[in-house]
Amino acid sequence: MTSEQPETRAEDVLDAPEETIGSEPTTAPSTDAGTVQADTTSAQGEEWMEEYEAEKKTKKPRGKIPHLLGISIAVAIVLMLVIWTLLSPHVLPTSGETYLRSPTYANLGNYSGDLDIRWLLNAVHVADTTWGVSIAGSPQVSSGDVVTFNVLITKVNEEMKNPWFVGTSIKVKDAAMFTEDGTQVGTMVGRSSERFGTIAEIEATFDSPGNYTCYVYTEITIYGKMLVGYVPVKVLRMTAYLDADMIVT
Repeated sequence: MTSEQPETRAEDVLDAPEETIGSEPTTAPSTDAGTVQADTTSAQGEEWMEEYEAEKKTKKPRGKIPHLLGISIAVAIVLMLVIWTLLSPHVLPTSGETYLRSPTYANLGNYSGDLDIRWLLNAVHVADTTWGVSIAGSPQVSSGDVVTFNVLITKVNEEMKNPWFVGTSIKVKDAAMFTEDGTQVGTMVGRSSERFGTIAEIEATFDSPGNYTCYVYTEITIYGKMLVGYVPVKVLRMTAYLDADMIVT
């Protein structure tokens, strides 16, 4: 006899329940959550890649900025050095004792003294110099009148000691006239530069008649001119007594 087995239809196989050994059945919601998590991870990865690629693109122009900045700084430094050199004062020439003995510039008296110029806490020996003060004016004045005296400051001698420095120049900061007891009778009212030195103009007044022993005080700044630029190297103060008393009538 032939037994007939019932036909198994495709619909019956598809409808048959599935079993998984050793694990819980996977439900539709968990599958959806996994899909969402994967999508989120993928989105985060794309966002990170976009940020990383954008940062890489900005590195190229940044590499040029330091290069251009370096060129700009170098050009600015060169321009500053050129301007610094062009603004340097002219080197004052030496004049020996010519103006110290001149009846025109030193009829009332003169003074000269040596100065060893050292710079940067005496680390740089700039020059050995000699400076002079010549005083000119009237030896006899009237009390109460304003009288003018000319004080000429010159470079008597100079020997440069450093190859970086080519010479020195000066600027008169102050000049005044005092009596022997320290009373100030005159102040600087102007100054003028000559080829051979600087003349400080002092106006003085004596209040009462008599004979006065007087001296002139000067303060100058000495500048050292270099191959490139210049720097102040010394402040020099000098006192020069008049050869004879001032006669005030």
